[in-house]
Amino acid sequence: MALLCNGQPTKSTLPSRYQCGHANSPKILLGPGVSLGEMSWTALIQYRKPNGDQSFDCAGSLINERYVLTAAHCVRGIPRAWTIVGVRLGEHDLSTDQDCEQDGPDRYCDDGHQDLPIEKIIVHEDYNRTKKNYLNDIALIRLERDVIFSEYINPICLPVEDEDRQRNITGQRAVEVGWSGTYEYSGSNMRKKSFFRIQDHQSCNEGYKTRGVTLSDTQLCASREYDDSDCHAIEGSPLMQAVGGRTHFLYGISSFGPDRCGTNGTPDVFTNVAKFVDWIESKLE
Repeated sequence: MALLCNGQPTKSTLPSRYQCGHANSPKILLGPGVSLGEMSWTALIQYRKPNGDQSFDCAGSLINERYVLTAAHCVRGIPRAWTIVGVRLGEHDLSTDQDCEQDGPDRYCDDGHQDLPIEKIIVHEDYNRTKKNYLNDIALIRLERDVIFSEYINPICLPVEDEDRQRNITGQRAVEVGWSGTYEYSGSNMRKKSFFRIQDHQSCNEGYKTRGVTLSDTQLCASREYDDSDCHAIEGSPLMQAVGGRTHFLYGISSFGPDRCGTNGTPDVFTNVAKFVDWIESKLE
């Protein structure tokens, strides 16, 4: 944590697995819906367009009180006339200022979202946006000030420990959470879950080679468990697993996938976060 020690700020660190990745919601939805407080690390990156309009076209994940993790192509290689304005945390429904839910006779509301300015953006040194395979598609956003944690804003865990980094998740289920849409399509106002199955890397790579794309072991492939007629979650969205049934770990960052919304059968490609934990820790201040 960035606390003062002998008058000097200490280096920002990643939280332990006991301080992150908890759902926090009194009501966990089993389907594609997401309840208030559930997956409270989801972040939105806000852009300003040439006409003055502002929109959220990429997502990210809060990893501690000062940093958001996202895809490099969300912050480098965006349309030339766009400006990155800031990061929004604690958002649930983009159509309302304060989000509320009814649970039987009880109604509960969140504390409202937080819009935070950006101090700097750190893109992986080996990311090359001209390459079709999006290698090293990862970036950190350092916020200007510390986030105020609440029931509705908390960090997700990263696979820091060896047992978490080396976990073989091929064939296992994972969940992506975010707002659906693309640069061309303004999607849902509400967060939603999409359920994936982690695919064998070799077979996925062979499939993508027919498209002229060669994947690396720093990438994950995952296929949707069932047809989804909606567009996939916006780029930068987290792909997670609940380890031990409750603590959520960030294993993938949405990078690229099928060319059209609703395309079925071709896996999506995610940046493999476990391969970049050392890089992430080296950039924290």
